[in-house]
Amino acid sequence: MKKMRFYPTIWQTIPFSFELVDQWNAEGKKVADLTLKNEDANKKGVSEMILNVTRLSTLDGRGKEYLIKDFQQKTCLNLKGIHTGLFIRLKNVLELGAGEYTAFRFYLNSSGNSFGYSDRSIKPIYGLEYLDFEIGNGLKINDGEAPQVILRFDFERYAVSSYFEPILRFFKRSKALTAKLAHGFEN
Repeated sequence: MKKMRFYPTIWQTIPFSFELVDQWNAEGKKVADLTLKNEDANKKGVSEMILNVTRLSTLDGRGKEYLIKDFQQKTCLNLKGIHTGLFIRLKNVLELGAGEYTAFRFYLNSSGNSFGYSDRSIKPIYGLEYLDFEIGNGLKINDGEAPQVILRFDFERYAVSSYFEPILRFFKRSKALTAKLAHGFEN
């Protein structure tokens, strides 16, 4: 019988692996990997957010706000969940100074914001001044750490049925088209 090597991880993606190259910065220091949660978004079943961000700040345990970045231009962020393997790397977060931080705050422009839900529907969002994301297990910054942070967002996964909806819509559309063609030849 012939021996065959089998590598099961070739076909498996691991989006939240702690030993990836992106976990280290250029000087070889460990980069903080944070999971951000928004309870309101999780209750509504949000799977993706498209946010028109004007400012980004962080909050400490006492509620004091520290500015990280003030965006002068129109900045649109497409935030996706951990299950997609996508993340945002911030390079100047740890310039805040030593301390413990509990949340990130994204200030939003009045237009251009939308939520994508688990059924793949997209709805525009108006009237939100900012969104707060709690940091899972908090963020403790010590002196001498890498000045970078990786942000991953804990959102709902897309529903399995949402993957088949485009196929079903295609067949419904083709039936309607053939019915129109058949009625067109009657006259």
